[in-house]
Amino acid sequence: MIKLAALLVALSVFAVACGGDGSESAGAEEPGATGQVQFDLAFIDAMVPHHREAIAMAEAANSRGLTQPELQEIANDISVSQQLEIDQMLEWRERWFGSRTLGPLRPEVLGVPEDELGMKHTSANELKDALDVDTTFAQLMIPHHEGAISMAEVASERAQHSEIKDLASRIVDAQKSEIEIMEKHASGEHHG
Repeated sequence: MIKLAALLVALSVFAVACGGDGSESAGAEEPGATGQVQFDLAFIDAMVPHHREAIAMAEAANSRGLTQPELQEIANDISVSQQLEIDQMLEWRERWFGSRTLGPLRPEVLGVPEDELGMKHTSANELKDALDVDTTFAQLMIPHHEGAISMAEVASERAQHSEIKDLASRIVDAQKSEIEIMEKHASGEHHG
């Protein structure tokens, strides 16, 4: 009876240690990895809705009729490239953390204050009512991109997975380049 009890305890300990396919089992073997895995999870959980907001703004601006070819190109690129990045991040989330369901926004884990994430207004709605769609799109998208760059720059240093670091580097390069173009079109009335 004692041997059976010991065997059951050993099996339950083994099952707990090996179960889940979640973040703890994926990173627990590496010293200090828990905080870094948590960062990767927080990054995905913030960047996916951030990208979704950008796509909504780009689609709203396109539907209202952006007139400047440079801005049309940026809006189209956002819709395509950021959707591909969302799909990739959700795939990673499922593989590394066991679920595609996003958790709460955690600015404290990201190391970027919430008011610097570029996600504090209903940008797509503002575009629907804008008198000058080109200027409004540029003015709304610049701080939004700056928030993504802030998160991505931290991810370049703190992410555990090289895939996140690579994505972060691509986000920084693409969005800095787009900001340079949009700044030329943002000279209209400033929207706070």
